[in-house]
Amino acid sequence: MEKTGMGSLVSVAAFVLFALWAVPGYGVESTVNAPIRPPETQAVRPDSERTPALDEIKKAYGDVKTLESSFRQSIYIASLKRERESKGEFFFKRQKGFLWRYKAPKVQFFLFDGKYLWQGEEEKPFVTREKINKEKTRGTFFDLIEDIARIDELFTLKEVRMAGEMELFELMPKKEGTVNAAKVWIDRQKRVRKIEIREFTGNTNVIEFSGIKVNRPVDDGKFVYKQGSRKEIIER
Repeated sequence: MEKTGMGSLVSVAAFVLFALWAVPGYGVESTVNAPIRPPETQAVRPDSERTPALDEIKKAYGDVKTLESSFRQSIYIASLKRERESKGEFFFKRQKGFLWRYKAPKVQFFLFDGKYLWQGEEEKPFVTREKINKEKTRGTFFDLIEDIARIDELFTLKEVRMAGEMELFELMPKKEGTVNAAKVWIDRQKRVRKIEIREFTGNTNVIEFSGIKVNRPVDDGKFVYKQGSRKEIIER
């Protein structure tokens, strides 16, 4: 399994959780999915309305304690001129962590238990574990996992407009990094339905969500790595 950037992984989680961005590249380096063109758009909001628009997201996700969803991911890898498709499920529980689990075409997982970031693949005889230093990750996507209000510290809201039945948010990072730009599609219930991430490599990552459940019971056990298969643990 090739190494996936921590920034890409966490940004995904934050995006899914609260309307932000990025995802773990599935079986490749830091990657992004092929862009899916939205319907014709209209009704661009003036600058004066953009901050309230971001406040809408904060309000909607500020009360999220748990979240689970199915997803489909499409990654366009610019260097290979190839697109890869995958699907899986996502779980989040405040003050516990998140689980990003692929079901097809390979079984692979990314688990953050509040202290360590775990990565594993069904066919590999090992899993990797990386300790997350919260002091070093302050001011990054990890902040958003517990506090959506910090979105203003990481993103500039470039534009908000209607795209069919959904509201489309275009975001720009305030700091240089892997991601150049992101788009988030929000439905009428203020839930993230689609994310598009563009990276400096030319890669594009698109994730679409379905079966979204908010504040339903989620077992704490989902956020604990279980070494039932006796796989070797490799520290990073």
